[in-house]
Amino acid sequence: MTFTHHPWRALAALALTVGLTVSCGGVDSGGTGQTVQTSSSGRISGFGSVIVNGVRFDDAQAAIVDDEGLARVRADLKLGMVVDVEGEVHGNSGNGVARRIQFGNEIAGPVQAVDTAASRLTVLGQVVQVDVDTLFSGYNRGLADAVAGDLVEVFAFYDTNTAVYMATRIERKTSLASFKLRGRISGLSNTSFALGGALIDYSSIAPPALPRLANGLSVRVSLQTLPVAGRWVATSVHTSQRNFPDTSDAELEGFIGSFVSAASFQVGGVLVDASGPGVDFRHGSINQLANGTRVEVEGQIRNGVLVARQVDFKRGGGGDQEFELHGAIESVNATARSFVLRGVTVAYDTGTAFSGGTAANLVVGAQLEAKGAPSPGGAGLQASRIKFER
Repeated sequence: MTFTHHPWRALAALALTVGLTVSCGGVDSGGTGQTVQTSSSGRISGFGSVIVNGVRFDDAQAAIVDDEGLARVRADLKLGMVVDVEGEVHGNSGNGVARRIQFGNEIAGPVQAVDTAASRLTVLGQVVQVDVDTLFSGYNRGLADAVAGDLVEVFAFYDTNTAVYMATRIERKTSLASFKLRGRISGLSNTSFALGGALIDYSSIAPPALPRLANGLSVRVSLQTLPVAGRWVATSVHTSQRNFPDTSDAELEGFIGSFVSAASFQVGGVLVDASGPGVDFRHGSINQLANGTRVEVEGQIRNGVLVARQVDFKRGGGGDQEFELHGAIESVNATARSFVLRGVTVAYDTGTAFSGGTAANLVVGAQLEAKGAPSPGGAGLQASRIKFER
């Protein structure tokens, strides 16, 4: 896999696995037992190793970097972040080993408006949608605690049809050295362009430091933290285009865009052909392919096109993302019926299914696996299953 100028994912909601196909959150290697080089891009759905697109990657030796290429540490990785993983997957186990993990936000900047009724907020002129799968940090009640003027980082999938960012994680920050924004250029002039509702002035950047700008180009910009005459002043502009090697197996999750027919549409900036006679459509049919529909496509890259074997239609409004944590309990709050695992507060109740123990066995140091969905407000997880690991 190669990146054009700026090494990061395509803007749209993207979850891509190159090397082995992933089906229903697991890896299908055909039982070959082969080790295959893999690249995976998607939200982090679990820890105990890092889990992305249903694949558990051992991250013990992985180089962790941010989207500026700066070295970071494993503790910087959080549930709900959208990351790129490069490594390998072992065919027999379906597990992987990560060599490199890169993470980055879609937006970093000030909240300008909050609409709790519509589950939306506006950040740097961009509309950010929240659903039941969105995780929050720094907000005990999630969106209900957010107010205009807050500084936030938004990890998200981007719908090119509506220019709406579907948030996977929102972190409240006490300060930001610079603001950042990823989007598609419109209204390009010799000195400025628009990204959604933000007008960007790039005139202070020397031409050799700029990519070839064009309307529709996906870019990531760093901005000064104070606007000038209603414009945000860019300190850097990088492209966010992505190229994938031919013959690679791939899995791609995101919003359909540029739909022409089943033989020609895009997901995450990647051209897809789902017109083949053997394509397996799950939870929908070929007639439901349309702009703005969220899908997961599995297939093979041929001449730069993802030729689909399987298309899985995703539920609107969230609720189809399960999170998973493995490790030792760090603290317990019996009164609140919760504990901390991998730095995440996990709540349990009478609806939680226990295996290998009971709530009485939830003590500091106990090794377990917890699965569930974001708790109300998204500040932690509500466990649906807890399995003690001995």
